[in-house]
Amino acid sequence: MSQPVRSDGPFSRTRGVEPTRPAMSLETRSMPPSYHASSGFPAPRAHIKIIRLESCAISADWPWPMVLARQMLLPALLSLALLPACRGPDAADVPLAVDAVGDRAARAIVADAVNAGLTSRDSAGLVIPGLAQSWRVSDDGLSIVFRLRDAQFVGGAKVSAADVVDSLQRARRGNAGALTRDLLAGVTDVNAPLDNVIELRLSTPQPELLELLATPPLAIRARRSRETAGAFLAGAPATGTEKGAVALRANPRYFAADRVALESASVHSTEAEAAIQRFNRGETDLVLGGGLDGFGAARATAPRGTLQLEQPRAALLLLLNQRQEPLSDPRVRRALALAIDRNALGEAFFGSRSATGVPALSPSNIAGYAPPEPGWTAQPFVGRQEEARKLLTEAGFDPVTNRLKLAVSIRQSPGETRLMELVAADLAQVGVDLTLERRDADSQRRAIATGSFQLALTRRDTPVDSPLPFLWPNLCRRNNQGVCLPEADKLYAESWKAPTRGERLTALREAERLWAENGAAIGLVQPMGWSLVSPRLTGFTANPGGSHSLRHLSIDPTRRFLK
Repeated sequence: MSQPVRSDGPFSRTRGVEPTRPAMSLETRSMPPSYHASSGFPAPRAHIKIIRLESCAISADWPWPMVLARQMLLPALLSLALLPACRGPDAADVPLAVDAVGDRAARAIVADAVNAGLTSRDSAGLVIPGLAQSWRVSDDGLSIVFRLRDAQFVGGAKVSAADVVDSLQRARRGNAGALTRDLLAGVTDVNAPLDNVIELRLSTPQPELLELLATPPLAIRARRSRETAGAFLAGAPATGTEKGAVALRANPRYFAADRVALESASVHSTEAEAAIQRFNRGETDLVLGGGLDGFGAARATAPRGTLQLEQPRAALLLLLNQRQEPLSDPRVRRALALAIDRNALGEAFFGSRSATGVPALSPSNIAGYAPPEPGWTAQPFVGRQEEARKLLTEAGFDPVTNRLKLAVSIRQSPGETRLMELVAADLAQVGVDLTLERRDADSQRRAIATGSFQLALTRRDTPVDSPLPFLWPNLCRRNNQGVCLPEADKLYAESWKAPTRGERLTALREAERLWAENGAAIGLVQPMGWSLVSPRLTGFTANPGGSHSLRHLSIDPTRRFLK
């Protein structure tokens, strides 16, 4: 028998249970004098050769914000003609100025603003009702029934269960990107028994689906017009706004329009350093999407109280191409994994012990999932270095006369360069010399997709509390770097039939252990994310999902920067 589920949290099964997440403590330390004044990064510990590789090739493996820009933004632009020109005299005010660090972050911000899903997320990233006003999860977790609220698309048409079924079926077929399609692999059926009721049938309990349904790739769109139902409408920038920016204005037909404080916003894509400088000059109120690049500069120069740090569900990994010598030798792969001091790496780069190491393949802050820990994690680092030297000697290398030379492919990013300088310093101590091959972002994605690298630095993220995005790139059919462990693939396949979430995660944990021991990739560190938030803004809360919807923000003109 189904039990009513409180719809303000992804894991609540009874009324009166408030959704919770583990509290996160972020430790920051003052930077030592050896930091460069221009970047905020420590002085390099090792010298490495840098090769610059340029390419205009476009990768077929686009990140989901790029897919969204094509699939979701255009209908929102076209729909502007269907609505009144303004909501009142305040609409002419200067919009909230938002800088996004990079095009990907900008697309994600806009996609979140113009779309709405069955569920939504509050300012802290917790699941709350969206287009569905409530839902029920069956006792066995294999059925979720949603009841729609009265809501309209931007053109005025009513949101119906048929629109929901069409949108979700499209996503299951891959129209919303491979990541979303694969996270929906446990959904066996989507049906609409009534015009305002939708049922999802599952092969295994997946409470994280409630969070996934709040993400832009699973936004509900009208079957024919492809209109959206989000809190904002996207249009051409208003006069006086930044060139290339996307202008957003509040959607009066949004189901919760009375709770959206912002009348308008302008989202501009820029580089990290430029975003920091613009914010410090008071030209913008919000910078979102900060990662490796600009981290040191933001810490060093941002006005007091404006820097917000968070630890996303992400991992920086070093991919190893097992099809290339000498990485086909498991002794070499194990030696590389042993020789990196991950905890020191995180603290040296981010200046915080909260930037924890990743000993296996996935980060430590996925709710309900404990990543496996390789046996060597209990060894002192000095002992691991000695074992690494022995393994390399057995493989035919010598730290003096025949050092192992490897090339690592990275993006043209100051942050990635700095991170790999730290890794190179560790590897140099056991007889390994790294050469950096810097590529533009598209070329890097293409190199990883085609296996055109020896080593490659990559970042993997999960939009929900699931380790899957860190694991399925290692499936035999999913990579071009020679990784293939049939036993791990079998565990992955069987996990979709597990009767409970706990049993499913146990199977995935064992698969991750096998891939990590094989050297499918070397986990490095869980990165820190950063944002700059003006004191004039309220409603911003750091969270592991990096969810910062503009609809939750408001401006308090009485607040100012602290000098």
